[in-house]
Amino acid sequence: MSVISLAGLLVVLPGDAQAACGCSGNPGTITSDTTGPCLRVTAPSGAANSITFRFNQAYACGQYVTGEYFVSPATVGGKVTLTDITPKVTGRHGVAVNPSGLNAVPWDKRLSSTGYKTLTFPYAASAGSSVVKYVSDNPSGDCDAVGEKSCGRFAAALTVVAAAPANPAKTFRPPYVGTYKPTFTTDQLQTQFLSRIPRSQFTEVVNRTEAESWVRGLRLDYTNDSVVCDLTPPEDNIPYGRPWATDMWMYDTHLYAWLNMGDVCDTAPCSATQDLAAKQKVLVALVQHGIDVWANHKMGSSFWRGGGGNGGGKLLNYAFAAAMLQAPEMLADLAQAQGQEFFETGSYYRGVNGVALWGQEAGSEEEYWADLAQPPGSTKTIRDPYGLIDGGGELGGAYQDNTAKPTQYTGLFMRLMPALAQAWPTANRDTILEYADRWVNVGAWTQPDVCAPVTTWDRYGVDFGPDGQGSCIHDTQAPLGRAPESHGANQNGGNRTEMVGEQMWSLLRGCVDTCSCSGQSCAIPPTP
Repeated sequence: MSVISLAGLLVVLPGDAQAACGCSGNPGTITSDTTGPCLRVTAPSGAANSITFRFNQAYACGQYVTGEYFVSPATVGGKVTLTDITPKVTGRHGVAVNPSGLNAVPWDKRLSSTGYKTLTFPYAASAGSSVVKYVSDNPSGDCDAVGEKSCGRFAAALTVVAAAPANPAKTFRPPYVGTYKPTFTTDQLQTQFLSRIPRSQFTEVVNRTEAESWVRGLRLDYTNDSVVCDLTPPEDNIPYGRPWATDMWMYDTHLYAWLNMGDVCDTAPCSATQDLAAKQKVLVALVQHGIDVWANHKMGSSFWRGGGGNGGGKLLNYAFAAAMLQAPEMLADLAQAQGQEFFETGSYYRGVNGVALWGQEAGSEEEYWADLAQPPGSTKTIRDPYGLIDGGGELGGAYQDNTAKPTQYTGLFMRLMPALAQAWPTANRDTILEYADRWVNVGAWTQPDVCAPVTTWDRYGVDFGPDGQGSCIHDTQAPLGRAPESHGANQNGGNRTEMVGEQMWSLLRGCVDTCSCSGQSCAIPPTP
């Protein structure tokens, strides 16, 4: 087994050296500006959105491989005293310690007037504390006043540790959520799992600068709430400032494609070592995000969030991190995930005829039929109660259309990276792979079907709908089912189609299963 170390990687956030707020080394001690000891994390959008942590003395400090700061108390068992954090809390710009996705949102009163809270200063933080600061967007108006959906502009985490890690520049930040703070290092990364598909075979590829800008900060995409989760992620820290989870998933598929390409260094042709060096910031950032997702899931938080794609892609981030680190605890937790814990485990299942189908276990049987009667309906996602056809009121459309392409690309990456497929929850690993192929080759699935179609709503339970015996009223007049015209609808379609994903599919789908694609790595995890 070959493991290429990312030794010495230190990602310094832009502007860390400005105004004398920072750390003298790695590890080192906190430096001071004219006001006193401070650490500053500079926002990509400018100084007005930058975060400054202020202290009563110059504590020991350092930076993780992600560039994020840690501090440690002056004495064993002691605490770190924060005297202030700016921007100041004003009903916006919230701050929390070890936040939980199970709780109300503490960041901005526009998100949750009852859950909003803050710290009082001075605040004494114990080792094991992650102090997370939020910078609100457009704090004097509505979150989306200028067409932006998120209430957040920037966020950063400061971790309080008992002592500096042995090699901070090779250590991942502990999870910012909850009180469980395991650490991992870049020495654990199994970079042999990444392929080097020739970049020259693609006409549209994210460039290195853009890729790094998409993963440069704390996404803060962590809450259970189906709506708030899409209003929280700070725009500086996500691709194109688009906070919806499935939009982030869509852009993340670019990054996973890019990580599996060769010749991505500054001047091609590139050696394997040069390629890995070029990929290191993106690789580290995605693994860090996956660690955070794992920790949140471990607390009992759900990333399913209602089924319409609001939590889409979080399972991919988690599984990728688990695969790359080959961390036994992460892999064991992931193997048990099922049902409504992630969008992906809650949306794809095997129907009664063995076909991979789409739809979520949400809502009643009557609501399902109501969606069919007035497509796309109010939920747009309810699973067929009889397990015969795809769910939702608009077969092949609405939320199925929104999430189809990121799902398809994810299925391809699972085939390309056997370690990723092995890390995927056993609950629906094969199902999601089959669904990806079915979507490309067929589209929506509505045949065969024995259930009678909707006529008029006053005939519900008479001409169509449930038969009162656990099944549906059968279609006796013309046994074609509920929506025969929709079989094959939107084949290979999707409103989040991305050229790099399409090219990856076209280039690799025919050779990936036999590991005969140019540049493909067929490395698999060692047997436990």
